[in-house]
Amino acid sequence: MKGLVSILLLLSLLAGCSSPSLIDVPVTNEAKYQYTPRIYTVQKGDTLYGISWAFGLDYKQVAQWNGIQPPYTIHIGDQIHLYSKEQNNTAKTKPVVLTSLPKKTQPAKAETVAAPAEETAIVRTAPASGRWSWPAQGKLVGKFSPKAGNKGIQIAGTAGSPVRATSSGQVVYAGEGLRGYGKLIIIKHSSEYISAYAHNREILVREGQAINSGQQIASMGQTDTNRPMLHFEIRKSGNPIDPMKLLNQ
Repeated sequence: MKGLVSILLLLSLLAGCSSPSLIDVPVTNEAKYQYTPRIYTVQKGDTLYGISWAFGLDYKQVAQWNGIQPPYTIHIGDQIHLYSKEQNNTAKTKPVVLTSLPKKTQPAKAETVAAPAEETAIVRTAPASGRWSWPAQGKLVGKFSPKAGNKGIQIAGTAGSPVRATSSGQVVYAGEGLRGYGKLIIIKHSSEYISAYAHNREILVREGQAINSGQQIASMGQTDTNRPMLHFEIRKSGNPIDPMKLLNQ
């Protein structure tokens, strides 16, 4: 435990300065991580999708870097390289190894304070264009703002109310391993699109399960928040995009 704390403390210090001991990694979520550890050691409950999500990387790219083929099976103790081997050939320093996924950066007051003065009521759950549907009923209390650290939207609602898949796909992560997201579900919709549903009270699906658009996958909760809400993200090739642009189509 002391060793892990030391590693996390070292990473925190390095993230706040320009250090020659770390090489910049092409991270899609630069507002969240200034640097990415070069190696992550797989722990119980980890999946390649969850690891990639935590570090703002495209799971296909991480799989390619590590020679992992579909269905992307990994094992406890595996060391996942979070960079290309070509880049590593230029490194002359010892790789930084992380053995615990990083804590989610809290959006600027989006999930820790009362809702803004103007809240947008969301009552539609059926697909707006035949593809993307609203994941929950409630009020929009947090908007997509990558510069402020918010990579999705927040919908405040009633504890226990349904959380639904925004589109058909396959569950690739269901658990509590990513700190700061509470009980989290990640669904793969295509080779490009993945969506995430955080802070659930109860997870109703399992990893590997096929999901239909609009199907209930969880109940709304407040794990790691101060009120019942859903934190919802959509990423395209590892990059966070504004869910409202798809939900409003």
